[in-house]
Amino acid sequence: MAITEVTRQNTQPCLGQMVKKLINDRCGLTLLRFFVAHPNGRFSKLAIVHAIDDNHNKPEVEKSLMQMVDEGILSLKIENDVSFYMLTREEPTRQSIMEMGEFDWRHWQLVLDYM
Repeated sequence: MAITEVTRQNTQPCLGQMVKKLINDRCGLTLLRFFVAHPNGRFSKLAIVHAIDDNHNKPEVEKSLMQMVDEGILSLKIENDVSFYMLTREEPTRQSIMEMGEFDWRHWQLVLDYM
């Protein structure tokens, strides 16, 4: 069984920049809320797309997943050519994400106006 773990290059993401990206992207916010609802789960790309993609926009979901891996929000493990995504285990980032995930779209827009 081949297992590969993809890790991000940055050591600590800038939360302000990360928040701005998520606020402006409804798909990213939906993904964030999905993983906050399932903080200890790991999901294949197909399972995530089926769980959150109401508008049949798979490319947008895939783009947001990769962006969140690059930002250090999600971890990616590849087992037998299947990609599995999970919320980061890095505690400062994880705690911030758990707190941010409680906001809804309207609250995020208010935060964006404030920033």
